[in-house]
Amino acid sequence: MNTESVQEDSIVSQEVIVGSKAGLHARPAAAVVELAGRLEPAVTLRKPEGVAVNAKSIVKVLSQNFSHGDLVVVESQGEGAEESVRQMVELIAQELDSESD
Repeated sequence: MNTESVQEDSIVSQEVIVGSKAGLHARPAAAVVELAGRLEPAVTLRKPEGVAVNAKSIVKVLSQNFSHGDLVVVESQGEGAEESVRQMVELIAQELDSESD
């Protein structure tokens, strides 16, 4: 099977703009954490100037205070990292709070 690139030792990184109008607060952050729990290898999130946090931790994701329009760097490392990053980038770019009460 031919894959575009195998980057087992290097970090795969992609930037994405937060699409949710309310940022990554409770409901959108929960969606991010839920996806992160299914991804292998693990994914980290950070602001361009910030420290990376594990996307599986809702406390750590919320602590980053990602707002609508913020740039988020999504990173992963190891076999499958490109797919993990792609899925997370797609999710973060969406409006995740459309089910507002």
